[in-house]
Amino acid sequence: MDPHQHGRLSASIQRALSDLIATRVKDPRVQLVSISQVELNRDHSQARIYVAITGDETDRQKSLVGLHRAAGFLQRQLGQVLRLRTVPELRFAYDDSLDRGLGMERVLRELADKGEFQDPRARYRALELADLVPPRELVEPLQAAGRVWLTGHWNPDPDSVGATLALAAALADLDKDVVAFRFPDPGPGLDTLPGWADAVPPEEAPARFAAEPPDVAVLLDCHRTDRCGPLQETLDRAATVLCVDHHLITGRRAPVPGWVDERAESTCTLVYRVIQALTGDDPAAIGVDLATNLFAGLAGDTGGFRFDNVRPATFRLAAELAARGVDTAGVQHRLLHQRQREGLALLQLALAGLAYAGGGRVAVMRITREMRAATRAPLTETEGFVNVLTSVAGVRYAALLKELDTGVWRVSLRANGGDVQAVAARFGGGGHRAAAGCTVEGDGDSVAAAITAALLEAE
Repeated sequence: MDPHQHGRLSASIQRALSDLIATRVKDPRVQLVSISQVELNRDHSQARIYVAITGDETDRQKSLVGLHRAAGFLQRQLGQVLRLRTVPELRFAYDDSLDRGLGMERVLRELADKGEFQDPRARYRALELADLVPPRELVEPLQAAGRVWLTGHWNPDPDSVGATLALAAALADLDKDVVAFRFPDPGPGLDTLPGWADAVPPEEAPARFAAEPPDVAVLLDCHRTDRCGPLQETLDRAATVLCVDHHLITGRRAPVPGWVDERAESTCTLVYRVIQALTGDDPAAIGVDLATNLFAGLAGDTGGFRFDNVRPATFRLAAELAARGVDTAGVQHRLLHQRQREGLALLQLALAGLAYAGGGRVAVMRITREMRAATRAPLTETEGFVNVLTSVAGVRYAALLKELDTGVWRVSLRANGGDVQAVAARFGGGGHRAAAGCTVEGDGDSVAAAITAALLEAE
Protein backbone atom coordinates (compact mmCIF):
# COMPACT_ATOMS: atom_id res chain seq x y z
CA MET A 1 0.00 0.00 0.00
CA ASP A 2 1.37 3.37 -1.05
CA PRO A 3 0.80 5.61 1.96
CA HIS A 4 0.75 8.77 -0.14
CA GLN A 5 -1.89 7.34 -2.49
CA HIS A 6 -3.84 6.08 0.53
CA GLY A 7 -3.84 9.55 2.12
CA ARG A 8 -4.77 11.31 -1.15
CA LEU A 9 -7.72 8.96 -1.70
CA SER A 10 -8.98 9.48 1.88
CA ALA A 11 -8.83 13.25 1.42
CA SER A 12 -10.59 13.04 -1.97
CA ILE A 13 -13.39 10.94 -0.54
CA GLN A 14 -13.83 13.43 2.35
CA ARG A 15 -14.11 16.40 -0.03
CA ALA A 16 -16.42 14.61 -2.45
CA LEU A 17 -18.77 13.29 0.24
CA SER A 18 -18.95 16.73 1.86
CA ASP A 19 -20.06 18.24 -1.45
CA LEU A 20 -22.53 15.41 -2.16
CA ILE A 21 -24.18 15.65 1.27
CA ALA A 22 -24.49 19.42 0.93
CA THR A 23 -25.85 19.47 -2.65
CA ARG A 24 -27.36 16.08 -3.59
CA VAL A 25 -28.87 14.60 -0.44
CA LYS A 26 -32.31 16.05 0.24
CA ASP A 27 -32.98 14.30 3.54
CA PRO A 28 -33.29 17.13 6.17
CA ARG A 29 -31.88 14.80 8.81
CA VAL A 30 -28.37 15.04 7.33
CA GLN A 31 -28.23 18.80 6.91
CA LEU A 32 -26.49 19.25 10.30
CA VAL A 33 -23.69 16.83 9.38
CA SER A 34 -20.06 17.57 8.57
CA ILE A 35 -17.36 15.01 7.77
CA SER A 36 -14.39 15.20 10.13
CA GLN A 37 -12.31 12.19 9.03
CA VAL A 38 -12.18 9.30 6.56
CA GLU A 39 -10.41 6.04 7.42
CA LEU A 40 -9.75 3.57 4.59
CA ASN A 41 -8.81 -0.05 5.22
CA ARG A 42 -5.69 -1.49 3.58
CA ASP A 43 -7.36 -2.75 0.37
CA HIS A 44 -9.71 0.26 0.09
CA SER A 45 -12.76 -1.98 0.24
CA GLN A 46 -14.23 -0.12 3.24
CA ALA A 47 -14.24 3.50 4.37
CA ARG A 48 -15.27 4.54 7.87
CA ILE A 49 -16.70 8.05 7.65
CA TYR A 50 -16.56 9.98 10.92
CA VAL A 51 -19.15 12.72 11.10
CA ALA A 52 -19.70 15.62 13.48
CA ILE A 53 -23.36 16.37 14.12
CA THR A 54 -24.77 19.59 15.51
CA GLY A 55 -27.57 19.18 18.05
CA ASP A 56 -28.52 16.97 20.95
CA GLU A 57 -28.50 13.18 21.22
CA THR A 58 -31.84 12.88 19.41
CA ASP A 59 -30.54 14.93 16.48
CA ARG A 60 -27.46 12.74 16.31
CA GLN A 61 -29.43 9.53 16.15
CA LYS A 62 -31.73 10.91 13.42
CA SER A 63 -28.79 12.13 11.37
CA LEU A 64 -27.04 8.75 11.55
CA VAL A 65 -30.22 6.99 10.42
CA GLY A 66 -30.45 9.38 7.46
CA LEU A 67 -26.82 8.79 6.52
CA HIS A 68 -27.16 5.02 6.68
CA ARG A 69 -30.17 5.19 4.38
CA ALA A 70 -28.31 7.45 1.94
CA ALA A 71 -25.15 5.32 2.01
CA GLY A 72 -25.91 3.42 -1.18
CA PHE A 73 -26.74 6.60 -3.12
CA LEU A 74 -23.60 8.34 -1.84
CA GLN A 75 -21.46 5.32 -2.72
CA ARG A 76 -22.67 5.29 -6.33
CA GLN A 77 -22.26 9.05 -6.70
CA LEU A 78 -18.80 8.85 -5.16
CA GLY A 79 -17.70 6.30 -7.80
CA GLN A 80 -18.87 8.59 -10.58
CA VAL A 81 -17.32 11.77 -9.15
CA LEU A 82 -13.94 10.18 -8.41
CA ARG A 83 -14.09 7.69 -11.32
CA LEU A 84 -13.25 4.76 -9.09
CA ARG A 85 -13.33 1.24 -10.50
CA THR A 86 -13.90 -0.14 -6.99
CA VAL A 87 -15.85 2.08 -4.64
CA PRO A 88 -15.29 1.43 -0.89
CA GLU A 89 -18.28 0.50 1.22
CA LEU A 90 -19.27 3.53 3.27
CA ARG A 91 -19.78 3.09 7.01
CA PHE A 92 -20.80 6.17 8.97
CA ALA A 93 -19.85 6.71 12.61
CA TYR A 94 -20.32 9.57 15.04
CA ASP A 95 -17.11 11.46 15.86
CA ASP A 96 -17.17 12.19 19.62
CA SER A 97 -13.80 13.95 19.67
CA LEU A 98 -15.53 17.32 19.71
CA ASP A 99 -17.58 16.26 22.73
CA ARG A 100 -14.45 14.98 24.42
CA GLY A 101 -12.69 18.22 23.59
CA LEU A 102 -15.55 20.26 24.95
CA GLY A 103 -15.64 18.02 28.00
CA MET A 104 -11.94 18.49 28.54
CA GLU A 105 -12.34 22.20 28.04
CA ARG A 106 -15.09 22.22 30.65
CA VAL A 107 -12.91 20.24 33.08
CA LEU A 108 -9.98 22.59 32.52
CA ARG A 109 -12.25 25.59 33.02
CA GLU A 110 -13.56 24.15 36.28
CA LEU A 111 -10.01 23.46 37.47
CA ALA A 112 -9.00 27.00 36.55
CA ASP A 113 -11.99 28.38 38.46
CA LYS A 114 -10.77 26.42 41.50
CA GLY A 115 -7.31 27.93 41.12
CA GLU A 116 -5.58 24.64 40.24
CA PHE A 117 -3.38 26.38 37.67
CA GLN A 118 -2.27 29.09 40.05
CA ASP A 119 1.16 28.86 41.60
CA PRO A 120 1.06 27.33 45.11
CA ARG A 121 1.48 30.66 46.87
CA ALA A 122 -1.39 32.26 44.94
CA ARG A 123 -3.60 29.24 45.66
CA TYR A 124 -2.67 29.43 49.35
CA ARG A 125 -3.50 33.14 49.52
CA ALA A 126 -6.89 32.50 47.91
CA LEU A 127 -7.91 29.82 50.42
CA GLU A 128 -10.99 30.72 52.46
CA LEU A 129 -12.20 29.34 55.78
CA ALA A 130 -15.10 27.69 53.96
CA ASP A 131 -12.57 25.60 52.03
CA LEU A 132 -11.55 23.91 55.30
CA VAL A 133 -14.29 21.33 55.92
CA PRO A 134 -14.10 19.11 59.02
CA PRO A 135 -14.53 15.43 58.08
CA ARG A 136 -17.53 13.48 59.32
CA GLU A 137 -15.13 10.94 60.84
CA LEU A 138 -14.18 13.65 63.37
CA VAL A 139 -17.42 15.56 63.85
CA GLU A 140 -19.81 12.64 64.28
CA PRO A 141 -17.84 10.87 67.06
CA LEU A 142 -17.64 14.17 68.93
CA GLN A 143 -21.36 14.68 68.54
CA ALA A 144 -22.12 11.18 69.81
CA ALA A 145 -19.62 11.16 72.69
CA GLY A 146 -20.70 11.80 76.27
CA ARG A 147 -17.20 12.08 77.77
CA VAL A 148 -14.32 13.66 75.85
CA TRP A 149 -10.65 14.07 76.78
CA LEU A 150 -8.58 16.78 75.13
CA THR A 151 -4.85 17.39 75.15
CA GLY A 152 -2.18 19.19 73.22
CA HIS A 153 1.42 18.09 72.82
CA TRP A 154 4.17 18.01 75.43
CA ASN A 155 6.14 21.28 75.69
CA PRO A 156 3.04 23.14 74.46
CA ASP A 157 2.80 26.35 72.49
CA PRO A 158 -0.08 28.85 72.18
CA ASP A 159 -1.68 26.99 69.29
CA SER A 160 -1.75 23.68 71.16
CA VAL A 161 -3.08 25.17 74.40
CA GLY A 162 -5.48 27.57 72.70
CA ALA A 163 -6.99 24.80 70.58
CA THR A 164 -7.38 22.50 73.59
CA LEU A 165 -9.07 25.08 75.82
CA ALA A 166 -11.29 26.43 73.03
CA LEU A 167 -12.63 23.02 72.02
CA ALA A 168 -13.09 22.10 75.68
CA ALA A 169 -15.27 25.15 76.25
CA ALA A 170 -17.35 24.47 73.12
CA LEU A 171 -17.95 20.82 74.03
CA ALA A 172 -18.84 21.74 77.63
CA ASP A 173 -21.47 24.15 76.27
CA LEU A 174 -22.89 21.16 74.37
CA ASP A 175 -23.31 19.34 77.72
CA LYS A 176 -20.35 16.99 77.19
CA ASP A 177 -18.30 15.77 80.14
CA VAL A 178 -14.95 17.28 79.17
CA VAL A 179 -11.48 16.83 80.61
CA ALA A 180 -8.78 19.12 79.23
CA PHE A 181 -5.18 18.38 80.20
CA ARG A 182 -2.37 20.88 80.74
CA PHE A 183 1.33 20.26 81.08
CA PRO A 184 3.67 21.77 83.73
CA ASP A 185 6.00 24.70 83.10
CA PRO A 186 3.79 26.50 80.58
CA GLY A 187 5.37 28.94 78.17
CA PRO A 188 5.05 32.70 78.64
CA GLY A 189 1.43 33.76 79.11
CA LEU A 190 -0.15 30.35 78.55
CA ASP A 191 -1.35 30.11 82.15
CA THR A 192 -3.33 33.34 81.64
CA LEU A 193 -5.57 31.85 78.95
CA PRO A 194 -9.24 31.29 79.89
CA GLY A 195 -9.79 27.76 81.18
CA TRP A 196 -6.14 27.01 82.02
CA ALA A 197 -6.83 26.86 85.75
CA ASP A 198 -9.57 24.26 85.21
CA ALA A 199 -7.38 21.99 83.09
CA VAL A 200 -6.04 18.79 84.66
CA PRO A 201 -2.36 17.85 85.14
CA PRO A 202 -1.28 14.63 83.40
CA GLU A 203 -0.57 12.70 86.59
CA GLU A 204 -4.32 12.52 87.23
CA ALA A 205 -4.97 10.70 83.94
CA PRO A 206 -4.54 7.06 85.09
CA ALA A 207 -6.95 7.39 88.02
CA ARG A 208 -9.51 9.27 85.95
CA PHE A 209 -9.25 6.66 83.21
CA ALA A 210 -9.82 3.84 85.71
CA ALA A 211 -12.90 5.58 87.08
CA GLU A 212 -14.42 7.01 83.89
CA PRO A 213 -12.58 6.36 80.61
CA PRO A 214 -13.35 8.75 77.75
CA ASP A 215 -15.61 7.85 74.85
CA VAL A 216 -13.30 9.90 72.64
CA ALA A 217 -9.87 11.43 73.21
CA VAL A 218 -8.73 14.21 70.89
CA LEU A 219 -5.13 15.32 70.32
CA LEU A 220 -4.84 19.02 69.45
CA ASP A 221 -1.92 20.33 67.40
CA CYS A 222 -0.46 16.83 67.32
CA HIS A 223 -1.50 13.57 65.74
CA ARG A 224 0.48 10.89 67.62
CA THR A 225 0.13 9.90 71.26
CA ASP A 226 3.91 9.64 71.62
CA ARG A 227 4.02 13.45 71.45
CA CYS A 228 1.84 13.71 74.56
CA GLY A 229 4.58 12.96 77.09
CA PRO A 230 3.31 11.28 80.28
CA LEU A 231 -0.21 11.00 78.84
CA GLN A 232 0.83 8.55 76.13
CA GLU A 233 0.41 5.35 78.12
CA THR A 234 -3.13 6.27 79.21
CA LEU A 235 -4.18 7.59 75.81
CA ASP A 236 -3.02 4.40 74.11
CA ARG A 237 -5.64 2.54 76.15
CA ALA A 238 -8.53 4.77 75.00
CA ALA A 239 -11.16 3.22 72.74
CA THR A 240 -11.16 6.09 70.25
CA VAL A 241 -8.36 8.60 69.74
CA LEU A 242 -8.74 11.33 67.13
CA CYS A 243 -6.70 14.38 66.22
CA VAL A 244 -6.90 17.90 64.84
CA ASP A 245 -3.61 19.18 63.46
CA HIS A 246 -2.25 21.34 60.67
CA HIS A 247 1.06 19.66 59.96
CA LEU A 248 2.45 16.15 59.81
CA ILE A 249 5.51 15.08 61.76
CA THR A 250 7.46 12.13 60.43
CA GLY A 251 8.21 9.21 62.73
CA ARG A 252 7.76 5.53 63.35
CA ARG A 253 4.09 5.97 64.29
CA ALA A 254 1.29 6.69 61.86
CA PRO A 255 -1.09 9.56 62.68
CA VAL A 256 -4.29 8.72 64.51
CA PRO A 257 -7.56 9.31 62.58
CA GLY A 258 -9.18 12.71 62.55
CA TRP A 259 -8.33 15.85 60.64
CA VAL A 260 -4.84 16.87 59.54
CA ASP A 261 -4.98 19.74 57.06
CA GLU A 262 -1.68 21.39 56.20
CA ARG A 263 -3.44 24.23 54.40
CA ALA A 264 -4.40 25.81 57.72
CA GLU A 265 -2.07 28.33 59.33
CA SER A 266 -2.92 27.06 62.81
CA THR A 267 -4.73 24.25 64.57
CA CYS A 268 -6.97 26.90 66.12
CA THR A 269 -8.17 27.73 62.59
CA LEU A 270 -9.31 24.13 62.19
CA VAL A 271 -10.85 24.05 65.68
CA TYR A 272 -12.86 27.16 64.78
CA ARG A 273 -14.33 25.22 61.84
CA VAL A 274 -14.96 22.16 64.03
CA ILE A 275 -16.87 24.30 66.54
CA GLN A 276 -18.93 25.77 63.71
CA ALA A 277 -19.77 22.25 62.52
CA LEU A 278 -20.70 21.08 66.03
CA THR A 279 -22.90 24.10 66.78
CA GLY A 280 -24.53 24.57 63.40
CA ASP A 281 -22.52 27.77 62.89
CA ASP A 282 -24.31 29.43 65.81
CA PRO A 283 -22.66 32.86 66.33
CA ALA A 284 -23.53 32.73 70.02
CA ALA A 285 -21.43 29.58 70.46
CA ILE A 286 -18.18 31.56 70.42
CA GLY A 287 -17.94 33.93 73.35
CA VAL A 288 -15.05 36.14 74.38
CA ASP A 289 -13.16 33.46 76.37
CA LEU A 290 -13.40 30.87 73.63
CA ALA A 291 -12.44 33.48 71.01
CA THR A 292 -9.45 34.52 73.14
CA ASN A 293 -8.08 30.98 73.09
CA LEU A 294 -8.55 30.70 69.34
CA PHE A 295 -6.90 34.06 68.78
CA ALA A 296 -3.96 33.00 70.97
CA GLY A 297 -3.24 30.01 68.75
CA LEU A 298 -3.76 31.98 65.54
CA ALA A 299 -1.39 34.74 66.65
CA GLY A 300 1.13 32.26 68.03
CA ASP A 301 1.49 30.16 64.90
CA THR A 302 1.69 33.20 62.61
CA GLY A 303 4.33 34.96 64.74
CA GLY A 304 1.97 37.79 65.52
CA PHE A 305 0.82 37.77 61.87
CA ARG A 306 4.41 38.19 60.60
CA PHE A 307 5.07 34.74 59.08
CA ASP A 308 4.49 33.92 55.44
CA ASN A 309 1.66 31.54 56.32
CA VAL A 310 -0.58 34.60 56.78
CA ARG A 311 -3.17 35.17 54.05
CA PRO A 312 -6.27 37.40 53.71
CA ALA A 313 -8.49 34.79 55.36
CA THR A 314 -6.16 34.83 58.38
CA PHE A 315 -6.98 38.48 59.01
CA ARG A 316 -10.69 37.85 58.43
CA LEU A 317 -10.66 35.16 61.12
CA ALA A 318 -8.68 37.42 63.44
CA ALA A 319 -11.22 40.20 62.88
CA GLU A 320 -14.09 37.81 63.59
CA LEU A 321 -12.48 36.77 66.87
CA ALA A 322 -11.57 40.33 67.80
CA ALA A 323 -15.19 41.33 67.28
CA ARG A 324 -16.12 38.96 70.14
CA GLY A 325 -14.21 41.19 72.54
CA VAL A 326 -10.72 39.66 72.52
CA ASP A 327 -7.97 41.84 73.97
CA THR A 328 -5.77 41.25 70.94
CA ALA A 329 -2.90 43.49 72.08
CA GLY A 330 -2.85 42.00 75.58
CA VAL A 331 -2.91 38.40 74.34
CA GLN A 332 -0.02 38.96 71.95
CA HIS A 333 2.02 40.83 74.55
CA ARG A 334 1.66 38.07 77.14
CA LEU A 335 2.30 35.21 74.71
CA LEU A 336 4.85 36.64 72.30
CA HIS A 337 6.64 39.57 73.91
CA GLN A 338 6.79 38.90 77.64
CA ARG A 339 9.94 37.50 79.28
CA GLN A 340 11.12 36.59 82.76
CA ARG A 341 14.49 37.95 83.89
CA GLU A 342 15.84 34.39 83.94
CA GLY A 343 14.86 33.98 80.30
CA LEU A 344 16.63 37.16 79.30
CA ALA A 345 19.78 36.01 81.14
CA LEU A 346 19.60 32.69 79.27
CA LEU A 347 19.29 34.50 75.95
CA GLN A 348 22.34 36.59 76.83
CA LEU A 349 24.45 33.45 77.41
CA ALA A 350 23.19 31.80 74.23
CA LEU A 351 23.88 34.84 72.04
CA ALA A 352 27.51 34.73 73.15
CA GLY A 353 27.87 31.47 71.20
CA LEU A 354 25.86 32.49 68.14
CA ALA A 355 27.55 31.23 64.94
CA TYR A 356 27.01 32.23 61.32
CA ALA A 357 27.65 30.22 58.16
CA GLY A 358 27.25 30.64 54.43
CA GLY A 359 28.25 34.29 54.46
CA GLY A 360 25.73 35.10 57.18
CA ARG A 361 22.77 33.35 55.53
CA VAL A 362 22.58 30.68 58.27
CA ALA A 363 22.55 31.41 62.01
CA VAL A 364 22.85 28.68 64.64
CA MET A 365 22.59 29.08 68.41
CA ARG A 366 22.80 26.55 71.25
CA ILE A 367 21.27 26.38 74.72
CA THR A 368 22.92 23.79 76.94
CA ARG A 369 21.71 22.28 80.17
CA GLU A 370 24.52 24.10 81.95
CA MET A 371 23.22 27.46 80.67
CA ARG A 372 19.73 26.71 81.92
CA ALA A 373 21.10 25.60 85.30
CA ALA A 374 23.22 28.74 85.62
CA THR A 375 20.29 31.07 84.92
CA ARG A 376 17.56 28.89 86.49
CA ALA A 377 15.47 29.55 83.39
CA PRO A 378 12.85 26.93 82.48
CA LEU A 379 12.92 25.47 78.99
CA THR A 380 9.67 27.29 78.21
CA GLU A 381 11.55 30.60 78.37
CA THR A 382 13.33 29.61 75.15
CA GLU A 383 10.08 29.95 73.22
CA GLY A 384 10.65 32.56 70.53
CA PHE A 385 14.45 32.68 70.89
CA VAL A 386 14.86 31.37 67.36
CA ASN A 387 12.93 34.35 66.01
CA VAL A 388 15.68 36.62 67.37
CA LEU A 389 18.01 34.97 64.85
CA THR A 390 15.69 35.51 61.90
CA SER A 391 15.50 39.21 62.76
CA VAL A 392 19.18 39.62 61.84
CA ALA A 393 19.65 41.22 58.43
CA GLY A 394 20.83 38.72 55.83
CA VAL A 395 19.86 35.60 57.79
CA ARG A 396 17.79 33.27 55.64
CA TYR A 397 17.83 30.17 57.87
CA ALA A 398 18.01 29.95 61.65
CA ALA A 399 18.42 27.04 64.04
CA LEU A 400 18.09 26.96 67.81
CA LEU A 401 19.50 23.83 69.49
CA LYS A 402 18.12 23.13 72.98
CA GLU A 403 19.69 20.35 75.02
CA LEU A 404 16.85 18.38 76.62
CA ASP A 405 19.05 15.68 78.13
CA THR A 406 22.70 14.74 77.78
CA GLY A 407 23.26 14.32 74.04
CA VAL A 408 19.58 14.94 73.12
CA TRP A 409 18.86 18.18 71.30
CA ARG A 410 15.55 19.72 70.30
CA VAL A 411 16.14 21.75 67.14
CA SER A 412 13.85 24.64 66.17
CA LEU A 413 14.23 25.78 62.56
CA ARG A 414 13.02 28.97 60.90
CA ALA A 415 13.27 30.33 57.35
CA ASN A 416 12.95 33.77 55.80
CA GLY A 417 11.46 32.81 52.43
CA GLY A 418 13.10 29.37 52.35
CA ASP A 419 11.95 25.87 53.28
CA VAL A 420 13.04 24.21 56.54
CA GLN A 421 10.36 21.53 56.51
CA ALA A 422 12.50 19.32 54.28
CA VAL A 423 15.51 19.85 56.55
CA ALA A 424 13.53 18.81 59.62
CA ALA A 425 12.24 15.74 57.80
CA ARG A 426 15.82 14.59 57.14
CA PHE A 427 16.27 14.30 60.90
CA GLY A 428 12.90 12.66 61.58
CA GLY A 429 10.97 15.86 62.30
CA GLY A 430 8.55 18.04 60.41
CA GLY A 431 6.50 21.22 60.47
CA HIS A 432 5.96 24.02 57.96
CA ARG A 433 8.09 25.56 55.23
CA ALA A 434 8.89 28.55 57.45
CA ALA A 435 8.90 26.84 60.85
CA ALA A 436 9.83 23.25 61.65
CA GLY A 437 11.62 21.16 64.23
CA CYS A 438 13.28 17.84 64.99
CA THR A 439 15.10 15.98 67.76
CA VAL A 440 18.72 14.93 67.13
CA GLU A 441 21.07 12.90 69.30
CA GLY A 442 24.82 13.50 69.57
CA ASP A 443 27.32 15.89 71.06
CA GLY A 444 26.60 19.56 70.59
CA ASP A 445 29.35 20.25 68.06
CA SER A 446 28.41 17.37 65.74
CA VAL A 447 24.68 18.16 65.89
CA ALA A 448 25.32 21.84 65.16
CA ALA A 449 27.60 20.91 62.25
CA ALA A 450 25.03 18.50 60.77
CA ILE A 451 22.18 21.02 61.05
CA THR A 452 24.32 23.81 59.58
CA ALA A 453 25.34 21.63 56.63
CA ALA A 454 21.70 20.67 55.97
CA LEU A 455 20.60 24.32 56.03
CA LEU A 456 23.41 25.31 53.66
CA GLU A 457 22.29 22.58 51.26
CA ALA A 458 18.73 23.96 51.41
CA GLU A 459 19.97 27.27 49.97
